[in-house]
Amino acid sequence: MAPGRLPPAVISMEILRHLDDRSLSSLGSVATLGNFDGLHLGHQALVRSAVEDARRLGVPSVVLTFEPHPLNILAPARAPKLLLSHKDKMELLQSFEIDIVVIQKFDATFASVPARDFVTRVLVKRLGIKKVWVGRDLRFGQGREGCVDDLLQWGSKDGFDVGIVEPILLGGIRISSSVVRRLVEEGRVDEAAPMLGRCHFVSGRVVAGQRRGRDLGFPTANISGRTEVLPLDGIYATLFQLGAKRYLSASSIGTNPTFGDGPRTIESFLMDFDGDLYGEPVKLYFVKRIRAEKKFASVDDLVAQIHQDVARARVIFAESGLRAGAG
Repeated sequence: MAPGRLPPAVISMEILRHLDDRSLSSLGSVATLGNFDGLHLGHQALVRSAVEDARRLGVPSVVLTFEPHPLNILAPARAPKLLLSHKDKMELLQSFEIDIVVIQKFDATFASVPARDFVTRVLVKRLGIKKVWVGRDLRFGQGREGCVDDLLQWGSKDGFDVGIVEPILLGGIRISSSVVRRLVEEGRVDEAAPMLGRCHFVSGRVVAGQRRGRDLGFPTANISGRTEVLPLDGIYATLFQLGAKRYLSASSIGTNPTFGDGPRTIESFLMDFDGDLYGEPVKLYFVKRIRAEKKFASVDDLVAQIHQDVARARVIFAESGLRAGAG
């Protein structure tokens, strides 16, 4: 999927809130399981493999995912901020044409299920799996006791196949949600994008701001985001997604130190746009960091710098082949 491109509309995906949902058929499926935060290339390989095998076998494809993130229960101090909101994760899964997503509540009771019981009760009896796709480093069950070798052994006894996706390396670095999260939080969004297969984005709604940008000649859309992982404070070349259209933009994350430190905000100046955006749901895709946030000696100095930032963003878009238009 190209950076900043919306997923195609798919209307067939069913979302179930529990493994005991009566709508869940045990007649057969091809499944994959995990938290899938970020839906990076490794996750995408699992999902695509499940979809392809399910179509070949004529059964539904199923993603079994967990909320909250298991570390919120197992090790709260190490629980990560999430790269995707729940809604955004569902939209992306839908774009891969998954048939069913089961969102299992992850709590202490579910965490205490032994690995063998999880396979028997959940994968075999509830999902009726013909095949399950997993990553090589999968751990599951009470105390994370279960592993891929166990799945292979139990699959041969219980009559299901196991597909394994090996770790994906990019530039010698293993792709993972934690690596993507670190890159984004360090402002290295252009390095995170190839791992995601798209630019990292923040989703939310446009809200009223201080209107300083309008007074400076650069009116901005202030975004109240639902995405937990934000890039490092600074100025970025961004794509602003509004419905089915995208606009080239230059955006800032920070506290507006020139005007005295305030709350952390996300503000985006849309190039070649004039209109009212208040209340609109939007996505802001981060293409590349231009510079760090800075306190300027005067408003005139700030305005001069904004002109340079916008010019630099246009160069970045030209170099990347990115244009405004339909998403």
